[in-house]
Amino acid sequence: MAVAIDPYAIYAQAQAYWLAQRYPQQLQYRVVVRILEAGKERVERYESRYDASSDAIDVNPVSDYERDNPVRPSGLNIGILGYRIGKPLPQVDFLGVPVLAPTYTFGMASFVPAPEPTPFNSEALVNEIRREYNDPNPRVTPTPTPPAEPPVIAVVVAAHRNYAITFAGAETIAGHPCYHLRLRAVRDPGKYRLRDLWIDQGTTATWRLAVGSNFLTGPGTKIPWTVDFVEINGVQYIDQETAAVPMSVAGEIYTQTVVGFENVRPLEDNAIPMPPQFQWHDVLQEPVAMPTPSPDR
Repeated sequence: MAVAIDPYAIYAQAQAYWLAQRYPQQLQYRVVVRILEAGKERVERYESRYDASSDAIDVNPVSDYERDNPVRPSGLNIGILGYRIGKPLPQVDFLGVPVLAPTYTFGMASFVPAPEPTPFNSEALVNEIRREYNDPNPRVTPTPTPPAEPPVIAVVVAAHRNYAITFAGAETIAGHPCYHLRLRAVRDPGKYRLRDLWIDQGTTATWRLAVGSNFLTGPGTKIPWTVDFVEINGVQYIDQETAAVPMSVAGEIYTQTVVGFENVRPLEDNAIPMPPQFQWHDVLQEPVAMPTPSPDR
């Protein structure tokens, strides 16, 4: 007999897992932007910091690539009647200055995960999410393992729900047996961007997700992305975000685009001070976290 897998319960457990995360109050890390253009890989790294108490991101806007490859104009690059003559100057910031934090949840949590004793991660808030989805304790209540035969897929669509969620099967992501959930935005798909989730069958951690678009501005807002997560010192961070299709940026075609995070760690006392923060013209930034979606029964 096929076992009914309730995707809404799995989704709720994944949300509770995010709400239970504890991060250092201040982080330092590098944002890595990796592109493949005309068969050539280019990589740039930006030293960055994040303060969870103020949700502030500081970044050195001069990447290592920019330091090693300063732009030196040569040849013709003039305009006549609005048309450019000659090859445009090469992009220094491939996607703009990345003002990004590795703790972003893509709407899985409606808050900035922060350290205790802030109220965001309080046990009471986690219990509130569990009560909302009639889940007394997902950590001790095992979710049934999908049987060999196709399980019954539960699909419930009701008014005022942000997503309709279906169970798409069991898959292994980076060695973790996961439930694969598919999400369809019932309304405002530009705001509710989640399209797929891969949730750990044991811990309910999110190891991968897919979004229909990414970032606030730029070419990434028009294409889908896949996001992979990694565990560092017992908590989850974004590992990398990968564009699903090529994109056109300032006259160049990036056949592959990956935005990742390296060397994520608590801010060190002897860290080099960041330069003053300004409003840059081109910025790579995620939308402000939306209220937690409510796929209630």
